[in-house]
Amino acid sequence: MLNGNQRFDTIYNSDIIKLPNIKIASNKTVTSENAVLYENADTSPFQRKDDAVLTFLIDGKINSNYEGIGQHFQIRSKSCSFVYGPNDNEHEVLGPQYIDSIAIGINKKIFVDLLQDEDRWMEEIINKMEKKQPFSFSKDTYKLTPEMFSILQKIRDTPYLDSMRILYIQGLMSQLLLLQFMEIRASEHTYYNLALKDADIKKIQELKIYLDQHYLEDVTLDYLARTSGLNTFKVKTGFKALHNKSVFEYIRTKRMEYALSLLLDGGQNISNIAYIVGYEHVQHFSTAFKKHFGVSPGKFKF
Repeated sequence: MLNGNQRFDTIYNSDIIKLPNIKIASNKTVTSENAVLYENADTSPFQRKDDAVLTFLIDGKINSNYEGIGQHFQIRSKSCSFVYGPNDNEHEVLGPQYIDSIAIGINKKIFVDLLQDEDRWMEEIINKMEKKQPFSFSKDTYKLTPEMFSILQKIRDTPYLDSMRILYIQGLMSQLLLLQFMEIRASEHTYYNLALKDADIKKIQELKIYLDQHYLEDVTLDYLARTSGLNTFKVKTGFKALHNKSVFEYIRTKRMEYALSLLLDGGQNISNIAYIVGYEHVQHFSTAFKKHFGVSPGKFKF
């Protein structure tokens, strides 16, 4: 039973499953009165400095406040929240009630492994976790779908033991994360705040002018950051937000357009053109050209 002010681990203290970079706390608790659960480094089952936490409330009501996040989460039956809250937090449990919940701590290394080139949403997640900045993956809680519920039940009722159990649950976690990201990113509540200032926008526009003049040169992200006076994150995300292309997509487009103009001019053969626009092997150039224009460069030689 819970009453008064309690440690967070008075409710999140049952059936802990540990996987590489993932920790699962499955809980079924009866409350008799309202209680405030205090969560800090000593009472949380998760490494809050390094873990984002998925909370699935299958049954019950919990009001959560995360220090540094300017929103109040009213988590109700069949709903989820996905939060990075590295600071001290409070959770109000309303009683009397029955609470059925599963909380999953996901280490930031998972997000690093998931990161793909130009995935600005995932980049933002990693950037904030590295800086220990609290944030929510969505503006509000979102629904626990039947597919998610089915996976959670399989995690609880896995028939395997030892290493087979770990492998089985790891597979389920991959499915669960996919469903989470699909639900969050498709939701109206998904948000992404670039926080670009007027000075940043001006620098990004100046970077575009620079690329218009130097697109045939070999450049790196770090070099472009130094040249523009921005950090690499703003070069990647800011440029794409303003121009609908990453800096390297923009460079490739400029190079392909220049290659096309050289082909139409007729003064260079395909091998020379490939070299001019930065390709050591003509076959790689032909593949990139066809991918961009839909036809091979040979179609433009007369």
